[in-house]
Amino acid sequence: MGLSRLLSRSSGFTLVELLGVLVIFAVVMAGTYSLLISQQRAYGIQEQINEMNQNARAAMDLMTREIRLAGYKKSTATFNGIAIAQSTTIRILADLDQNGDTLGNNEDVTYSYDAGTMQVWRNSINFPLAENITNLTFVYTMADGTTTSNPGNLADIRKVTISITARTTYPDPGTSQYRTVTLTSDVTPRNMAF
Repeated sequence: MGLSRLLSRSSGFTLVELLGVLVIFAVVMAGTYSLLISQQRAYGIQEQINEMNQNARAAMDLMTREIRLAGYKKSTATFNGIAIAQSTTIRILADLDQNGDTLGNNEDVTYSYDAGTMQVWRNSINFPLAENITNLTFVYTMADGTTTSNPGNLADIRKVTISITARTTYPDPGTSQYRTVTLTSDVTPRNMAF
């Protein structure tokens, strides 16, 4: 009597119990899915931020190194290390191969900013040096200590301050806001006549 009654009660689940388990399972899966989506968004945003930082730093590093070399030459060569100095364009000259002229590779370099395409160009070659750049400015410190964006006498330039602002390729999900970073560097051309 007791054993048959016990077996008949424990032979399965009721419909209410099955529905309860399904509801709990659905809640757990919804939470897991929500967590997965938020992690994927955070990863995408972080990837864009890393790309933006790398883009700006690479451009800044190359400009800094080449502007620092402006005016490098043999003692007999005669040219000014900075040939063009404007707020968004700089042209630097350096006799890297020591042959007395600036006709060799990487001896005559121009950096310019195109606000329409948000790109920084190096020597107007077929591909830009940096993209998604919202601002690039050059400010020049003169021999008398003043600063200007368009110096009159290029031989009086003593320091170049570069400021570059980059943004992410896409806005953050759900907003129209782009992430930005601004880098600034003071460069003293070592080979300019002081």
